[in-house]
Amino acid sequence: MQKFAALISYVGTRYCGWQKQKGSAACGGPSVQETFEGALGRITSEEVSTVGSGRTDSGVHAAGQVVHFILKRKAWDPRILKKGLNSLLPTDIRALDVRPVALEFHSQRSAVTKQYSYYFQQGPCALPPLEPYSWWIQKRLDLQAMRQGLNHLVGEHDFKPFQSSGSKPGPTERRILEAEITFETIGFPAFQVGPLGSDRSGLGLVRVRIVGTGFLKQMVRGIAGTLLQVGEGRRDPSCFQEILQTRDRTAVGPTAPGRALWLERVWYPEHFDLSW
Repeated sequence: MQKFAALISYVGTRYCGWQKQKGSAACGGPSVQETFEGALGRITSEEVSTVGSGRTDSGVHAAGQVVHFILKRKAWDPRILKKGLNSLLPTDIRALDVRPVALEFHSQRSAVTKQYSYYFQQGPCALPPLEPYSWWIQKRLDLQAMRQGLNHLVGEHDFKPFQSSGSKPGPTERRILEAEITFETIGFPAFQVGPLGSDRSGLGLVRVRIVGTGFLKQMVRGIAGTLLQVGEGRRDPSCFQEILQTRDRTAVGPTAPGRALWLERVWYPEHFDLSW
């Protein structure tokens, strides 16, 4: 019996998220998990169950999802598994690496921190190549105000207000270790159309990067929707502090679209030797 961890990347556009769903056709397509397991089964001739480091919602992308699985029938070279997976998986899912791991490794329970980023696209119109992976906002966003609001979330808090309604009961305290907002200019000099602020011009991406010990369902998307209201000047940055204090779900902004959210990295204790 061998246990493996795989680092995978996928475009979530046509999938119902990572997790297998009952009646996946109801959400318009398969899950990433069942697609990945199907490819593994064809390679190994085993019925393989996988566990992901976390559930990503429908339409959400991953650059660094970690998955573990156990193979029982024969010994496998991880390089063969990686090559086989990438020959059978659709082109919007890729195995970046496959490694043997200790039996006690668990992709979800062993994780110590995770990083998500949410991407807002800025400019006079949406760039079609980026539209499936970001949320275009025409109005110039006040990044300083957004940073002030985001700073209220750093530390340990009860993030239940930012959790999606109908979530399973359970602890809702989480610790945010890092939170920052940056702007990256998109390099099309011929299309620079004038200033969007003192530190940027033309087209670009606003990246909201959050690193924490764990995240509730749709938590980052709720944060992003509230940040948008702050960035557009419709709310004061202090609203984040008020939401955490009052725990009022109705005070949270709209849930931002899943297409602009990325699971980018998962960290594990050093003894697992998974510094991808």
